[in-house]
Amino acid sequence: MNLTLVQAATAMGACGDIEPSAQGREITGVKTDSRAVGPGDLFVCLPGENFDGHNFASQAVDNGAIAVLADRPLPELHDRASVLLVTDTLTALGRLGAFWRSRTSAIVVAVTGSAGKTTTKEMLASILSEVGETAKNYKNFNNQLGVPMCMLGFSGTEKFWVLELGISHPHDMHELGDIVRPDCAVIGNIGPVHLEGLGNLDGVARCKTDLLDYTRRSGRAYVSMDYPELWAHATTRFPFTVGLSVQGRSERFHASYLGADRSGGRYALRLDDVEIELHLPYFGEYFAENMLAAAATAHDLGAGPEAIRRGLEKARLPEHRSACSVVGGWAVIDDTYNANPLSMERAVKCAADIAGETPLALVLGEMRELGPDAAELHRELGRTIAATGAKAVFFNGDHADALAAGLADGNWQGAFATAPSPENFPDAFAELGLSGGVVLFKGSRSTKMERYVQSLTDWLNGETRA
Repeated sequence: MNLTLVQAATAMGACGDIEPSAQGREITGVKTDSRAVGPGDLFVCLPGENFDGHNFASQAVDNGAIAVLADRPLPELHDRASVLLVTDTLTALGRLGAFWRSRTSAIVVAVTGSAGKTTTKEMLASILSEVGETAKNYKNFNNQLGVPMCMLGFSGTEKFWVLELGISHPHDMHELGDIVRPDCAVIGNIGPVHLEGLGNLDGVARCKTDLLDYTRRSGRAYVSMDYPELWAHATTRFPFTVGLSVQGRSERFHASYLGADRSGGRYALRLDDVEIELHLPYFGEYFAENMLAAAATAHDLGAGPEAIRRGLEKARLPEHRSACSVVGGWAVIDDTYNANPLSMERAVKCAADIAGETPLALVLGEMRELGPDAAELHRELGRTIAATGAKAVFFNGDHADALAAGLADGNWQGAFATAPSPENFPDAFAELGLSGGVVLFKGSRSTKMERYVQSLTDWLNGETRA
């Protein structure tokens, strides 16, 4: 980013006196953590549940901030730094991100969906990096704070920006879309996610496709045809919608999952008249959906077959997303980053596919933010698990009774227990008396199921050494 303090203040609609010595200076960066501030930075005071950034403004100036964005006067900074006043600092940060986006010549691609957003974003950015300089969100910084902060960290000289957008309330996509104004939109799927805020599946489809209202009419929207509500909303709202399918519905873009071994899955892509087969360290049909969305978008943006292949082979997912390791006879799948009904169903079926005839154990956390449908959705998960023939299920969180009822609906004969503390979990796991197989860990982020992964792998490593 290369903006002067005056340009930034104007873009944000801020008032306040800018120190004469700072008026022509460029902002070196934008920070919300006073400890990370360096010389020339703009410090944004964000109020929060536990901390209020306004209380750390003086520390930020001590560390070199040339200006502070605040929602109230800060007399203690008089003659020390410029204070830019706005009604809402988060909204102003979004305006600054939008202004910076308007100044770049990069092709901006926005990626959303109910599951696999980060995976698709990482794959697409990896492919486009084979074509030209590409910037992307850091990890899954995909909300009204993370998106503009990531954008303001881009140089503006890149050829492509790939931005993942996540929502949980009806207004979220309008705010994010107004900041990003993408040239291309990618909507990979929808599922019963964040129902407390979005209501139902049609509400999810409607709110996801709000992104298309902000997509440039000269661009394209790449949308899965395999979700009827999503496809209907998209084609109604945006004239240049391109269909994707892993179920044979698209004439241009199709992907197939060809099966897996413990080192990964085999996939086939068809992009117009181009066919590509790959073996990648991912598992399940849903990864075919992710890579198709990435490959199809990149294909239309000029990536050739070899660039697509190299990009997909080089792509690396953030931690706790379907990472598989073999420890002490067990294939341990760490998919603990988050969970919702769509991603949970996919992960369970994928783990069963990998297990084949070997034992399958599931260590699952509650799926949260599902509103009044939570119990029934956990019961449906139980039915899904019963159909896999899993040997054991450990569950952490609310709705254990609903999950157990779903298992009973499917006449399941395995072992079910609520998960003890992570520290005591290995003892409970040992009581299964199984010497190996596949164990899947997954749950909503707040259940912190990665603690169970660490506890079990530490124990299995100890058993192996013994």
